Amino acid sequence: MRKAAVTLALLGLAAPAAAQSGYERFSLDTTAAIDFFGGNNVSSRPQIIFDITATANLGNGWQAFFRPWFRLPRPAVTNGVEGTIPPWDAQIYQASLRYEHIGDVSTRVDVGYMPSPIGLGMFDVNPRQNPMISGHASYFVPMLPFDTGSARVPAIASTYPLAGVFTASSNHWDARAAVVNSSPVRISIAGVTANPRSTPVFEAGAGVTPIIGLRLGGVFAHGAYLTKDELAPTLPQGDRTVTMAGFEGEYAFRFTKISGEAIHDTFETPTGNVGATEWFVQATQTLSPRWYVAGRHEGTSAPIVGTGVLFSAQPAMYANEVTVGFRVTRDVLIKGSYYARQPYRTAPQPWDKQAAIQAVFQKRWW
Repeated sequence: MRKAAVTLALLGLAAPAAAQSGYERFSLDTTAAIDFFGGNNVSSRPQIIFDITATANLGNGWQAFFRPWFRLPRPAVTNGVEGTIPPWDAQIYQASLRYEHIGDVSTRVDVGYMPSPIGLGMFDVNPRQNPMISGHASYFVPMLPFDTGSARVPAIASTYPLAGVFTASSNHWDARAAVVNSSPVRISIAGVTANPRSTPVFEAGAGVTPIIGLRLGGVFAHGAYLTKDELAPTLPQGDRTVTMAGFEGEYAFRFTKISGEAIHDTFETPTGNVGATEWFVQATQTLSPRWYVAGRHEGTSAPIVGTGVLFSAQPAMYANEVTVGFRVTRDVLIKGSYYARQPYRTAPQPWDKQAAIQAVFQKRWW
């Protein structure tokens, strides 16, 4: 946390010099949120999030980004028993440089730590941008182990890898290609010691915008998701790869926004390839300048965790949320949600049903 604070202070010291140059500009956006959940298998203790984004316009198409993120998570609850109170979590979600050229075909190059180029759910990590209260469970909860002796992974991860991304776009199409240092099913964040060993992964995406408000696109990724260093000595050695392919779409019309994605993973294992599929669809309806309603359905269909009668069904996780939002002032937003989830399982389990409330403060200081 101290390292992130010092870096943020140095960026702040650079702001006056940027203002004097005439073409350089520094901006600082902050989001603070606190939420409470109640119901089945959840702690009633609050979760607190601080999300800070600093941007420096360096001139001639160059920009620098720095995004520290701090969270006080709520204790985990297992079979109705609350665990110990966890410490504050401090991470750097973005520390990158960007060069952008505007034209009939605009181009952009990003280098550094940044949000994963794959996954529309990455846009909902910030509480200000997330129309719901909960995050995308599929991005955080690992699947049940389907490869004995190896690490558990989600079907898609909320990850901030070291990456180089090239993007090109026009009024009706966009395309991007990236090389990142970890698989999009593994968590990679600057300064986090639990990161897997870096392996190059190729990612790509493209989309079309046939009419204003509608975008349809596809994504692809291929590379190692497990390294030989992470495997037990008794298992067949060598890096194991994952191939990811998916579809994403967004449509905005008449104060309504609908978005969703479906991504399929093909995992390499010693006994053959296995598949997993992650999906979500969410919609937001603005009722007035102060009120909105939103809903999300998401799920992950995971690989079979074993053989025999007990494991004949493919385990899956589902989550549904309905939210009402009220903007008290320009900077303060209150949300209330009903949340229902069914965790990964190898046998039928009841749904966890919860109610939640969240207060979000957002401010752009300059």
